[in-house]
Amino acid sequence: MQQSEILSIAERLIPAYHAQDFDYLLSQMTEGESPSVKLLVKIELNRVMAPCTKPVDLRGRVQGECREYELDGLKHWLDDVAFNAYHKNVQKFNGYTEGVWEALINTKNNFRVMKQKGTSTQSKVVSGDSLFQVEPVTLGYDLKRQENRLKVSSQVEIVLPNDQVVHAVSVDLSPSGAKFKVPTAFDYKLGEMIDVSFVELRKSSQIEGIFSKVTYRIVGIDDSYENDAVKFIRALKLSDTDVIEQVIEESLQSDSQKVRHDNQDKIIRARTRGYEHTYLKHTCNLPVFFSGSELKLVLMTENNLPIWNYWQDERNQQALGALFNQQRMSHLTKAGMKGGSNIFYSFKHDHQGKDLFFSMMMPEASREERQLFWHIGAKRESWKVFRFSVFELSDPECQQLAQHATELGADTTNLTHCGILQEIADSSAAQDYLFTEKPKLPSNTLNRFRQTRNIIGNPTSIYFDACSRRREPRYQLNSPLLVTLPNGAVLKGKTIDLSKHGLSLMLAQPVEIKAGEMCSVNFLELQLYDKKIPLDAVPYEVIRVSPSNQQLQLSLEDSTKNFKTIGFFHRLIQHNEAKLETKKEILPSNDLLEGLHNILLDKMVSTPVFVEKNKGTLAPKVVGINYPLPPHMVLMARLGSEKNFSLEPIYKGRTSTLLAVPMKRVEGAKPQYHELYISALIFGNRIQSLDTRLSSEFESVKDRMTFIKKAQVLGELYVLRISGAPIFEPLTSLLKLDIEELTQISMHQARSLEKEITATVGYGEIYDITDEVLVRLELTQ
Repeated sequence: MQQSEILSIAERLIPAYHAQDFDYLLSQMTEGESPSVKLLVKIELNRVMAPCTKPVDLRGRVQGECREYELDGLKHWLDDVAFNAYHKNVQKFNGYTEGVWEALINTKNNFRVMKQKGTSTQSKVVSGDSLFQVEPVTLGYDLKRQENRLKVSSQVEIVLPNDQVVHAVSVDLSPSGAKFKVPTAFDYKLGEMIDVSFVELRKSSQIEGIFSKVTYRIVGIDDSYENDAVKFIRALKLSDTDVIEQVIEESLQSDSQKVRHDNQDKIIRARTRGYEHTYLKHTCNLPVFFSGSELKLVLMTENNLPIWNYWQDERNQQALGALFNQQRMSHLTKAGMKGGSNIFYSFKHDHQGKDLFFSMMMPEASREERQLFWHIGAKRESWKVFRFSVFELSDPECQQLAQHATELGADTTNLTHCGILQEIADSSAAQDYLFTEKPKLPSNTLNRFRQTRNIIGNPTSIYFDACSRRREPRYQLNSPLLVTLPNGAVLKGKTIDLSKHGLSLMLAQPVEIKAGEMCSVNFLELQLYDKKIPLDAVPYEVIRVSPSNQQLQLSLEDSTKNFKTIGFFHRLIQHNEAKLETKKEILPSNDLLEGLHNILLDKMVSTPVFVEKNKGTLAPKVVGINYPLPPHMVLMARLGSEKNFSLEPIYKGRTSTLLAVPMKRVEGAKPQYHELYISALIFGNRIQSLDTRLSSEFESVKDRMTFIKKAQVLGELYVLRISGAPIFEPLTSLLKLDIEELTQISMHQARSLEKEITATVGYGEIYDITDEVLVRLELTQ
């Protein structure tokens, strides 16, 4: 018999080594073999089951960081893989034996073992350079807590409900909770109670009660994406003891230690908030706030303006109130629902010069109605698909917003929900919606999805930064005028306010005119100030028409033909500045922005990517994350090296399409979008292969469908929508305050943070649209 066969028999007999019928089992398994085989198996078993007293020191011998553990009276230096192997093999061999010792010095990441197997000493193969390795920054993880938290790596013993003893390591401690790094060899369950002994702290602390066990409840279990040998469990303290609080105070016993600890927290917090501010100022999503079913507040950013503008009709009046009608909101905000999301399909129809909006929420229609909506809507340039995610506001969040009701000029005392509107498809993906057969339903079936023309609600829109968005100040002025319309009709009116390039006026009667049309204004009274200036026919473009069709907002083109007119308004304002009253612009206070900041950061529905210019090349630098990670970001975490995530599947070979072109610094640049398809073949926790393609790289819809079906059968499918836009001004008013506060601690750190954030030249977002793509192509399983 070969030696490998002898070892195999011995391996199978290990669980029965101490059993009474061991000799019988050994005879059965070696039946028909020579007596020497039975003897050799027994010798091998006696060897691996012999108690061992040799410590293991893996420092410099494995790919991984080692720390000291005291286990069963022996001190070892183990990395995470060996630490997990210890627990698994101690159970297997029923104690620390020679077999356990051999398993620890022969782990898969041991340099000697990897060399023998001919494997690379790199834990993960990263093709090319590290251009796409990005740092993950946890957004919303605010270190300014109500209680102190101490990062301390110390050995602990955890007793599970089934009396299994787990040797683990604390990651951080607070008076009310803790985070522990534990081996994956055991089964942990949410909600179960564990008893924790702080075995290492006992040796260095004299605090009374440190020898007692502390009971915790597991409230979170997180995978380690760097190493599948360990997990992290988050736990809430249940024991009525202040021993942990005393440990923290003892660790920070001197004033200098406390200051250093607090300052380090502030530095980390300021850096994280720098990326949080950049994210909230540049997100492509549209945050909206409701009081019941009524839209009250909209948060504008650099990049969500196209969504806001899409829902403006020919009068430039918003139709979002009609999109979120009472019936839909009652469905989305049912009692007891903390949050949810749904898909909206929409398009515009021009009827006799008027914009009619058609919108359909997925549950509102049958399959045939939805297909008809696709076939009629997707043939238009105005075709859009949105995902709307809604969250119920907590009592503290409602109270925080209620404090700013007078500031906004809107009643925010009864806000109940926050929603995030994301554009996830447009006319560039129209062919997908036309692939299915058009149902035999009359077109007027869609009339019930036509939104009302009535303006529902009057939401206040604010910009996420306390700086003016106006090109120039406006001044209140009441002066008579005549307006000549495109059809030649002349109507009387009066000015409401004006600036050098703009005018707001009220007409004596309603008028039929659209935003974008031209009209001329005769300033009857102002003409008397300077008869040399042609103020009897000043050409203006209509920007917005009120719902009553009487109030107009106009804009004067900055051209040579209007140079004298603009100069006249400039002198008029300059000479009468003391008499003219400036029209106040509603700007959010820093307190309000801080409140919105806190509310929105735990409601992330996309992954922000921050891009810098590295040696003349644009490259992703930081990715904003929240735990638990969405599936596509778990993939990026597994591909990353050390603590970084790899965005190589997204950007490698596509830096021009996804970074350079959309992030080109062109004034007025809008976000550009691309769809990326990823097929991942995963075996266990190992990624065997990846195939990634942009939507434009497929030859046809059928080719793309074949790719999807293959991915569904052989592995995992991810469809991502990638956005990209330039950043012109990354610093916000809140970040400037944070930097100013940081200068009191460290001028060097404050300058470093400002330099780091201002180096961000591009911003992108990653959306997971897999489910919607499968619906549109009717490939749901």
